[in-house]
Parts: sequence; C-alpha cells; structure tokens
Amino acid sequence: MNDFPNTKHPTAWSEPFNQISRRNITVIGGGIIGLSTAYAAAVRGQGKIKVSLYEADQVGHMGAASTDMNRVFRYLNGPDPTLTIWAKEASSLWEYISRLSGQSLFHRTGVLLLVHKQGDPAHRGHHIWPYDDIGVWVDESVRNLEAEDVPFQRLNRQDITKRFPQFRDNDIEEAILDHEAGYLEAQTALHVLLDLCIKVGVNYYPYSPVQGLSSDANGCLIQLKGGEEIRSDAIVVTLNGWTGDLLPLPTNTLNLAEQPIIYLSPPNDASGLSEGELPVFISLDTDCYGFPVNNGVLKVGDDNPYRPIAHPNQRREPDKTYIERVITTVAQLVPSLENSQIARTHVCFYDRSKDERFILDAWDNDARIVYGCGMSGRAFKFGPIIGERLARFAVTGERPSDLESFRIR
Repeated sequence: MNDFPNTKHPTAWSEPFNQISRRNITVIGGGIIGLSTAYAAAVRGQGKIKVSLYEADQVGHMGAASTDMNRVFRYLNGPDPTLTIWAKEASSLWEYISRLSGQSLFHRTGVLLLVHKQGDPAHRGHHIWPYDDIGVWVDESVRNLEAEDVPFQRLNRQDITKRFPQFRDNDIEEAILDHEAGYLEAQTALHVLLDLCIKVGVNYYPYSPVQGLSSDANGCLIQLKGGEEIRSDAIVVTLNGWTGDLLPLPTNTLNLAEQPIIYLSPPNDASGLSEGELPVFISLDTDCYGFPVNNGVLKVGDDNPYRPIAHPNQRREPDKTYIERVITTVAQLVPSLENSQIARTHVCFYDRSKDERFILDAWDNDARIVYGCGMSGRAFKFGPIIGERLARFAVTGERPSDLESFRIR
C-alpha cells in the first residue's frame, strides 16, 4: 500500500499531474536525480503511475556521482536567472524533505564567494566560465539575487576581516555572502529519498544493471544484464557520466574529469572552523573551496578539472603533489588549516557539457526516453527540481517550458 505523506507538499509536488499520458515509468540510475525523478512521478501520480527504479549497484555506493558527505547549496549560481529561481524552489523542497524525514539535511551556514585582486590571468576560476571578467560575472549574478529577493551581502576587505577573521589572504578584495545558502548532507539525503520513494510505492531494483534500451511509438524496451526484457511506457535515464553506455551521445557532448576530494583533520589549536563560525567558502579565482567541520573533518577541493577521463571507471587516486597543492591553496585562504592532517581522500568525477549547462532532453521525437546529464558538481542542490521536471516530461510527453534551454548542444 502506498504511504503518501499527509503533510502538504511544496509547490513542485503539491498537485497531481494534470495530464497522464504514460502510466508505467522506469527510471535508470539511483543518484540524486534518479531518486528525485522517481519520487516526483510517484507522488504527483497519486497511485495512478507504476514507477520502477533500476540501479546497477545500490543507492549511495562509493563509486556513484552523487556519493559524498556533503554538497554545496547556493542561490548565487551565475548569470542564468533560471538557476536562481530553481534554487529558491529547491530550497523549499529540501526543507520539506527534512521535515518529512525528521533529519536535518540542509545546513544554512551561508556561502562566502571570494574575489581576489585582479591582474594575474591565473586568478580566474572555472566557476565563472565562459566569462573572462569576474566583476561582470558577479554583477550579473547579484542582479538575479536582487530580482528574486534573495538576501546577500557584498563585503569589502575590512568587512571580511571583521566578520570572518579566519580568512587572512591579503589578495582577497571582496566577497559575496549568500546568507541563506549552505550545504546538504548528501549521503544521508540519498537514503532519505530512497526511503520516501519506497513509501510512496516506487519499485526499487538494486544490483540490476541495464544493458540496452529502445523505443517506438508504443513504448520502450529495456534489456537487463542476464537477458531479461522489460516493457515500459517511458524511460528516464539519469546516469551522468555513464549515459553514453546506453545512449550513443554525439562525440564531445560530455567532458569527464576526475575530481579528487580531500577530508582534513584540522590542528587541535585551530579555531573558527565549526558550523556557525565558518561558512562554506569558494574562491572564484582559484576555484578551491571548503566546508565547516562536519563529523570531525573539513572537506576541501579544487573545482577545476583534474585529469580528463573517457569513463567513470577510469578513476584512480590523485598524485601526492596535487593533494599538497590543494591544501596549500586552501591554507592561503584559511591559514589555520596549514598543518591539517589528511583524514581521507575520495575521487569523484564531473560530467560537464560543452557549455557547462545541464542537458535535460528527450532522446526520441515522442519523448519516450528522457535523459539528464552534464550536471556533475552543480546539480545535487537542484535534484528535487530537475527530478520533478524530468518526471513531468516523461509522464506527459511534453517538455516543461523551463527546460527549453537545456536541450542537447
């Protein structure tokens, strides 16, 4: 029996689908996008849609794109106004999921985006691509926050020193404090969403890799490893860097790269690193970032692509020199991290599209196969929103209007 929540859903999940053209939906991939898609299809379907979720391993396995301790949530996402609007919508959904599960998934620590003195061409990070001028990127991004009444504050060097004395890099010229941003408990969120999916009737099939799929005007055929074939009215493929295993994407549609993550144990005498003292921080120049201490460790990394790979299975441990460089760069921002010990490392991957925008599209003219990719490093916070849009696309066969600009390029 489906256990639909009694609590009123936020806007994106509040109403049943006004059109149901497909009543048997299969989602392939159990990461944040796949789980969110399955949940949205089941909740908005109100028992009228059969939803199945196939995962090659299990939700939250260590090799997955969505697996990590925490992920950034921010409203300032660049000059594209759609992403600011989506962030506001996603915020209410994450708060709802937290209340529904009884777990605190969204930590509003604030996100501090740091701008360094300009002049050195190397001082221009990947976050602002394809812009060459950080100032223009910041100004256009801030206008989106103002248009959506998102609270923020622009801090000069003196403001930063007074409010966040942890940051002592003299090259920092200004910062934008995204007040209500923060981070999500990523690993916990995956298991919470899986539990919610099962409660609303989603059929979950772990350790069930899909080897092939096809579609025609009447529906879809899915081939599982071992030879079993399954029919479905529509399929949503949410495999990120594995998308090419099932869909022959045009050459260079996705650029895959390893993204090492480093978890530090700060020195015992380090102060000001706890939640409530240290915000999530991102350098718009070096692209290095860090989180407040969580469960005894502080996560840092470099958002620039590390090593290009052709497939997620090609990942390997990063060079020692790379890890040392990232720690040194972060410690230039926050000197108290200089003598931190490495608690552990993890190598995830990013699958970026050519223009850094998500790809959310239909594979065929009838939209029997809908897919999402090119989202790594940016999409976790938008998971509930992207999932709802892909679910609606698959169920109705009609492209949501705000997905027009996310067609494959």
